[in-house]
Amino acid sequence: MDQNFLKYFRIIVFAFLSITLANCSGSDNDNSEPGGGETVNEFKAQRFTIVTLSTKTNVSADATYNWTSATVSSQNYSLTNTTSKEALFAAAAEGTYQFKVVITDKGTTQEQQVTVIVSAETKELKNYIAKVFEFKPAPGQFINDLPAANDGDTAERILTRANSYLAKKSGDLISLGAFGGYVVFGFDHSIVNVKGIRDFRVLGNAFWAGANPNPDAELRGGSSEAGVIMVAYDKNKNGLPDDEWYEIEGGGHKMEKTIRNYEITYHRPDPNKIPVPGGGTGTVLFTDMEYIYWTDNQGKSGYMAQNNAYNHSLDYWPKWLKDQETITFKGTRLPDNAVDESGTGSYFVQYAFLYGYADNAPNNDDDSGIDIDWAIDSNGNKVQLPAIDFVKVYNGLNQQAGWLGETSTEIMGATDLHLSGENIPTR
Repeated sequence: MDQNFLKYFRIIVFAFLSITLANCSGSDNDNSEPGGGETVNEFKAQRFTIVTLSTKTNVSADATYNWTSATVSSQNYSLTNTTSKEALFAAAAEGTYQFKVVITDKGTTQEQQVTVIVSAETKELKNYIAKVFEFKPAPGQFINDLPAANDGDTAERILTRANSYLAKKSGDLISLGAFGGYVVFGFDHSIVNVKGIRDFRVLGNAFWAGANPNPDAELRGGSSEAGVIMVAYDKNKNGLPDDEWYEIEGGGHKMEKTIRNYEITYHRPDPNKIPVPGGGTGTVLFTDMEYIYWTDNQGKSGYMAQNNAYNHSLDYWPKWLKDQETITFKGTRLPDNAVDESGTGSYFVQYAFLYGYADNAPNNDDDSGIDIDWAIDSNGNKVQLPAIDFVKVYNGLNQQAGWLGETSTEIMGATDLHLSGENIPTR
């Protein structure tokens, strides 16, 4: 036989055997441990990102799943959807996180291991608001001042101005006006829902009363103008707050006089209307007791009074909506919290709700911190979120506090408590 033919034949056979042995020694995705042990699935992620975890197995649609932690290098993580095929994971700390998944299908049970290796982010994250998506305040004393609004301004221009106030390290106050007025903003990272501790804080201008005339007051109070907080995570990954919203259930939500699904409509005041003055307190005068008419879905109606306090604009209607006849807002209305402790109308105290709101407790108070685990769905059911990307804050109070005027939530920013290293136990 030709020697060259034998030489080439041996080379071809050797190559074939090498390829065959290689294919038999490992899977396409390296998910099987040597020796036929449990399947290992490995994921890599950066801090403050939501990762979808899954296993590689051929089971029926009726299979059940149970995800549990095995070995984790830090407790600063979140694992949700633990009875689904795909779990959601996020971590605020670098390290290796190992989970076990028990899969039961048609009486057969198998166990797989999922490992997530979390590394530091490749760029420095901002511990403040990255972008304001919506700003729609209700009528109020400060809505044309915080931020400043001018005749001829458009809604787009006001939104740009709201971004210039909030989307920076040291923010400036914006006012949400009366009940329902709101702002929607987001971050440049996901805020992780870490079990047992609070996750973020919305900054406001709340403060405790320094000279409450009532020495027997049981609650803390001062200027507490609670804004209800809603949260969402970027489920569809398009970078926009168009996903399902969940409301943070604070202490006030559980009070008897709280009204869910409250709706109010404000009517633009006639500029030619004759004012109805109503006296005043000290140097503050009520220039029109019947300034802005409102109606609600509880069969009630009333007026937002106009005063000359604080050197604010006397125009309470948003200047960029000068041609809009009405504005309607919906949400959870919290019980009135303003009490005239002086008995003469000179000293009002707005008592804080226990926890769970914006502009309800001072920014350095633990109870200004928010736990994402307080989130509920539209039916009032508790939900488990891996992290959040977006926040909506709206004024939850519809009340007048004497010469102080209507209660209006103000905010000036928001921070990620994990990124700032604050460890505040939850309630």
